[in-house]
Amino acid sequence: MPLHLVTPIDRAEDARADSDSLDLPAKGWRSHAADLCYIVLRGSTFLASSYLMALGLPLLFFLLISGGDAGVFFAHLANISDRFLGAEQGRQIGFLDEFKFVLIGVATLVVVWRLPRFINDLERELSGEKL
Repeated sequence: MPLHLVTPIDRAEDARADSDSLDLPAKGWRSHAADLCYIVLRGSTFLASSYLMALGLPLLFFLLISGGDAGVFFAHLANISDRFLGAEQGRQIGFLDEFKFVLIGVATLVVVWRLPRFINDLERELSGEKL
């Protein structure tokens, strides 16, 4: 007596062969939840990488100023840190406020610059298209 096992995949293929239309089944709530989770994960990695890029831009700026020389680079950082620590508290707070403002502005510009490609990639991946 042969053992014949019918799987849900076999039933789906038989149902597809029997029906005349090739309509896809309606997306259920699990599919929508999976898409939402995927969007949240991709969005969080997008934002994290954008903020890391924005934090790396001051480092790149100081490397460009120093001409790529590590000794000059650390001399610039030592100069800034000495002046910062030697300043009075009001000037330190003012510098930190300006630095935060510039860093948030640069991060926003990086996100705006990368956003169209991110949205296109996300739309392509959710629609199931291949590269």
